[in-house]
Amino acid sequence: MGMYVYQVCKGMKLLAEGVDDLGWWIDPKTGRRLENATYISDNEEARRGYAPHELKGSSIYTYELRLEYSLELGCQGRDWHDVLAAMVGFDRDNPDAYPADGPFVELLHNNYSMATFGPSAARKLVADFDAWNDRASKPQESRYDDEFYLTYWGLRACFAHAATNGVVRCHWQMP
Repeated sequence: MGMYVYQVCKGMKLLAEGVDDLGWWIDPKTGRRLENATYISDNEEARRGYAPHELKGSSIYTYELRLEYSLELGCQGRDWHDVLAAMVGFDRDNPDAYPADGPFVELLHNNYSMATFGPSAARKLVADFDAWNDRASKPQESRYDDEFYLTYWGLRACFAHAATNGVVRCHWQMP
């Protein structure tokens, strides 16, 4: 069984623009494998999470720090995102009924599933985590409180790392 992993890269610097996503990990100047680098896609799904003035699509960025935040803890077999959705009133069966700027929409709506979250989206999500912290930290029916809140706190830290010159992506990881 796999799990969701959020990856944050912090301290981003543009290395090269107009790069094809095939072979992006090779330094266009030296021909050597890049270390501490990531590719920012220009596809529509990726662009939903970052503003054009923050990042350039089809580009390689180097970074100073990369961390991963696992949702391995889960919520006793439930997807952590489902528990978050229930807490904020996001209907997974009717996502378009939720406000486009609603709390945690970037983490819950399928339109953002392949997004790269830049600094402005990260700041918005940190504000959401802060605004909902009281409710998330209190025991509520049908939620596995300790596991849920530990992950909630960890993802807040993840997005806080990206709030200034960073990016966050979510992917599915097999064990």
